[in-house]
Amino acid sequence: MRIAPDAKLVPGQWAEIIPDGSAVALRGFVFSLRQGEAIFTFPDLPARPEGLEAGHGAVVCYTSRTGRHTGHTVILRVANGPPATAALQRPVRIETEQRRECPRVRVRLPATLVAGVEPSPAAGELSDARARIRNLGAGGMLVETSLPLVAGDEVDLTVPERARTVVRRTRHVTGKVLRVEEGAEGKRAARVAGVEFSFSSDDERDAWARLVLALQRKGK
Repeated sequence: MRIAPDAKLVPGQWAEIIPDGSAVALRGFVFSLRQGEAIFTFPDLPARPEGLEAGHGAVVCYTSRTGRHTGHTVILRVANGPPATAALQRPVRIETEQRRECPRVRVRLPATLVAGVEPSPAAGELSDARARIRNLGAGGMLVETSLPLVAGDEVDLTVPERARTVVRRTRHVTGKVLRVEEGAEGKRAARVAGVEFSFSSDDERDAWARLVLALQRKGK
């Protein structure tokens, strides 16, 4: 069975292992990959838990940028630890639940927006410390800015510490401008840009998804 490249396990990949007959998911990560097998270690398990035994079947669940993947495997070997470690057959019959676009939440968050990946310090017009996020989703945002952005521009966005009561800590993300509309408010000439985020890792993606969820709950 051919597996999509994005659905393949890679070293460092976190996953949940559910042994057959068990209702408990064991959280571990891929320590290394060998021919036909993946070596998982479970940092939170000082010893082998019940159900994690050689010869038993198991289900492996993990996420990537395209969605959540579920595959079937067989436990080949188990080392007691600490921490507990197990060699699993490379998962087969992998099913993927496509990641759905997260609903947008309306906000008024202050932000600093910089156009270009590495703008020149002398080019002050490339930075807008008075940008405002109008709405936010796990995969993108609508941001108000005075910068002369055009579709295709790369941008960096930082939500500053003064907004920490909402975001809890500084958030930084990069992205690409998809569209730009005129949207002046008050005396400040502004444009409204739709930005798609470019995440460096699944952890970063999940952190923004958690932020959107927290803002949704706050608005209820």
